[in-house]
Amino acid sequence: MMELMQNYSFFAKTELSKFIGEWVAICNQEIVAHGKVLKDVLREAKQRYPRVKPLIVKVPEKETMIF
Repeated sequence: MMELMQNYSFFAKTELSKFIGEWVAICNQEIVAHGKVLKDVLREAKQRYPRVKPLIVKVPEKETMIF
């Protein structure tokens, strides 16, 4: 659980503008995969870190409002 919180904290403070509209996989506070297709991102993250459950997030478009 602690690892998930650390990865979420990393996601919240990291500049992700180059990944707008893409899925991002984060393991060990590092972006390990990204792309438009969720399945591909998850597969790549699992190949790199087979024993780690990655945090998967979609970086919102610029026009998205988050409350």
